Amino acid sequence: MPREDWRRLADYVVARRVELGMRDRRAFATATGITDRTLGKLEKGQRVSASTLGVIENQLDWTPGTCRRILAGGEPSLDAATADGQYDDPTLQHLANTPGLPPDVVRGLIALARNWREGDDGTEEPVQRRA
Repeated sequence: MPREDWRRLADYVVARRVELGMRDRRAFATATGITDRTLGKLEKGQRVSASTLGVIENQLDWTPGTCRRILAGGEPSLDAATADGQYDDPTLQHLANTPGLPPDVVRGLIALARNWREGDDGTEEPVQRRA
């Protein structure tokens, strides 16, 4: 497994945050619900939890798993709804076009639907989580 590069992730997070018009880290922390201290750790290149990374991806309009991809040396990718507004999958398209849902809820539902399908083993049983 490639070495995780938290400083590299920090650079991408700060750049994307500024690109989205949030120059102030505290405003970003408030928007995500993450404490300013935790966000400060991330932006200084220190390790944070997987749940924090998921919230960051959602707020930055990145596809699920982007932070881990960056940590492993890859590049960030924008969520398809943000990038072009279209989905090949009719269920995902329906979720994206449901009126009245906030963008972060739409991204969360789409991520949930994708994860559910990736766990599908051909049966109609729900995916069992490990305890």
